[in-house]
Amino acid sequence: MHRRLLLCALVSVFFGAHRLPAAQVALPPAPPDLTGVYDDAGTAASIPEGQPTPAVISLHALLSLEFNPGMARLLQERTREIRITHDEKALSVEFLDRDGEKIWNPVWTRESGYSVRDRRVQLHLKPGKFGNDEYVLVLENVTTHRLLQVNVQKLKPTFFGPVFQSMGTFLFPRLD
Repeated sequence: MHRRLLLCALVSVFFGAHRLPAAQVALPPAPPDLTGVYDDAGTAASIPEGQPTPAVISLHALLSLEFNPGMARLLQERTREIRITHDEKALSVEFLDRDGEKIWNPVWTRESGYSVRDRRVQLHLKPGKFGNDEYVLVLENVTTHRLLQVNVQKLKPTFFGPVFQSMGTFLFPRLD
């Protein structure tokens, strides 16, 4: 049996059968390109049934895990634009105020919850507040409309394992 497999392999190599046409070669998906400048003010694309739509939708507030409407409004009033730079190893975000000054510049790496999966950037974040809840933010481009889509999920630990609770999907326009 092994001789037969070896013979088949040698014949396929000899006659070039090991080469696939270009259309059949599966390349790994390219990492998403989120690098760009975005507006802090966004819109809700979808909100789970029974959950109120936030009065203020701020990318700064989402990435800061600030879900209090008053704090979100303060962050949005202060933030002019958000500059995102990323590659396969890290996601860097610069928040600029109305005068163009840097407010905050967090960098997420693989060690701090950053990953790329299925052409989406995922951030696993744990707030510094009490409790064991975590949040998963999934960022991706909606390239046809030049938007950044952010899906926010709350990860609640339970006796039977973690449970994901959708908090909504939000869209932010690209400025550059």
